[in-house]
Amino acid sequence: MSIKIMIATTPIRPVPTNFPPIGSLGIIKHLKTHGHKDVEFYHIDANRPAYDDVISHIVEAAPDIIGISAVVSTAYAYTKQLSLDIKRLLPNTLVVIGGSLAASAELLLRRTGIDICVTGEGERTFLKIVERCETTRNPADFADIPGLALIDVNGFVINTGYEEQLPAEKVYDFDWEDLEAATDMSIYVSPVFDGDEPESVFREDPRTYEPARRDKNMMMIPAAKGCVAKCTFCHRFMKGIRYIPVQRVVDNVRYVMDRYNVGFVDFCDENFGTDKRWLRGFCAEIKKLDILWRVAGMRVNCVDPDLISLMKDAGCSAIQYGMETGSATMLEVMEKKVKIGDNYNAVKWTIEAGLRTVVQLVVGMPGETSETIAETTAFAKFANTQSPSQCPTELSINYAQALPGTPLYEFGRRHGLIGRGLDGEEDYLLRISDKNAHDEQNTLNFTTHPKLVCETWRLWIQLETNQAYVEKFGLDHYKDVLLRYSQHFERRKDTGYYANPKRLVDRSETTDTINEVKQAIVLDDGDRYPGLWRLVSSWQIGLATICYPTLFYRLRHFLLVLVILRNLRYSGAAGTWKMCREYMIWRFNRHVRSRLKTGPRSLRKIVNDWTPDKADTEAMLPLRRGR
Repeated sequence: MSIKIMIATTPIRPVPTNFPPIGSLGIIKHLKTHGHKDVEFYHIDANRPAYDDVISHIVEAAPDIIGISAVVSTAYAYTKQLSLDIKRLLPNTLVVIGGSLAASAELLLRRTGIDICVTGEGERTFLKIVERCETTRNPADFADIPGLALIDVNGFVINTGYEEQLPAEKVYDFDWEDLEAATDMSIYVSPVFDGDEPESVFREDPRTYEPARRDKNMMMIPAAKGCVAKCTFCHRFMKGIRYIPVQRVVDNVRYVMDRYNVGFVDFCDENFGTDKRWLRGFCAEIKKLDILWRVAGMRVNCVDPDLISLMKDAGCSAIQYGMETGSATMLEVMEKKVKIGDNYNAVKWTIEAGLRTVVQLVVGMPGETSETIAETTAFAKFANTQSPSQCPTELSINYAQALPGTPLYEFGRRHGLIGRGLDGEEDYLLRISDKNAHDEQNTLNFTTHPKLVCETWRLWIQLETNQAYVEKFGLDHYKDVLLRYSQHFERRKDTGYYANPKRLVDRSETTDTINEVKQAIVLDDGDRYPGLWRLVSSWQIGLATICYPTLFYRLRHFLLVLVILRNLRYSGAAGTWKMCREYMIWRFNRHVRSRLKTGPRSLRKIVNDWTPDKADTEAMLPLRRGR
């Protein structure tokens, strides 16, 4: 019996991500390698068809089994609607979901059209599902396959544990042809030079301007899977890290060099180069290709000046780190397993070597206070004043976003920030559907400070950092660097990767995510600097604070007023009054919410000390804890 299979992605961000869907492609190759050739890759995330067209296409294809890839938990609303419609129109199709959203397995199994959740790596598990699908479509008949959550014959949710992980030599093994057949590759391949200025990642590297690189493209390629740590805000189904053999990484690079004229590569790993032996072998081989490359994620305690020099010699132009905070207390809460000195050293050594980096932060975790924000501010000022060529707005500040399967999510449930039971969990996942962590309007407040105060923190860090840069290098130089990095405020698409203030500079526009209205105001072209009144009158306040750093720095003690005005615009009078009332009660010490009294301690240890929620089934407990 031939099984007709479809693998479908879900939209991840407002625009298609330029990160190739390696997980789905790996499953497709694994299926084909084991004799299942009738596999269609329906790449909804990249192609963005109208929803009615999606349903029509799936119904016409009528697959025996469809695997929905929901790699982010913010895909719940789309996944629910899609799976319910598939089940209504194709009742005999087995609907399987994989990805991080599967951490909410019970909700998916009870409230959507999902039949089976894959709770880990998909290649081996999905193959076994397909093979079983040849004889049955009853979800309960799959209960002996490891790596699943499903509803058994008695109506209970069960968890079959985890499937054995793939060996490193099999990780992210895929065929580019499967992606090429599914979508326009221009989503993943982009020119580095847009006019006279190159992509900002490579802008400060003199090698970028060599004539042979002028027409080269850039692409993202993975070199590893996983991470050596488990941050308490990060969901993880896999254990540890596996590095793809160097030769296979090089082969992937060679393929896109030959086929797509790629000369710049973004190695899009969470945890690049922790294995020093692998890193040295990689640098030796990648240097032979004469490409320039960026590391999208590296640990601050895994670098030193010699390694950075080695990487630069092999073509590295930029290294980004998950620094997250400048506070030792918050590093403990996040369970980063690094020291605050590691953050300072990494950024100092990277910039001294002439490589670029972006300061990426997460604020608002439990235990965050004005004091820890002051420590993070000091770190941001240090990092972005190391060199006059370092743009001060290369600063990305996200709010902590609670995702299922993380200690942060369980903290939110225990303290009533996320409602109890399936109703509460669904309300929350619907609320954050299609929302990025930079959206302060939808973030939860995990701190003992009122939300109005928390919403000032990102802007406070930005204003202090920009002013420190102005004081060290001068206002004229600040403006010159800003104009260059913003490409004179030409509007570009929002990749969804960075948060404010870098996101504002990259996009040069404002998006009202609350009312789902996207209205962009393109600023002045050429060398003209955007006028203050134009920015303020068009409610481009974020850009105004960036373009006029000293003025807004002097007004920084009135940030609370600015936040109130912004909330009046987005939340209305009733919502804003509620926040003001919370602030006044807190200000006069009548009631201070106590959420984290244990001091600098891992949030995971705090959550693990609690008695499990009685509302949770036994099957869900391992998924709640993460892996």
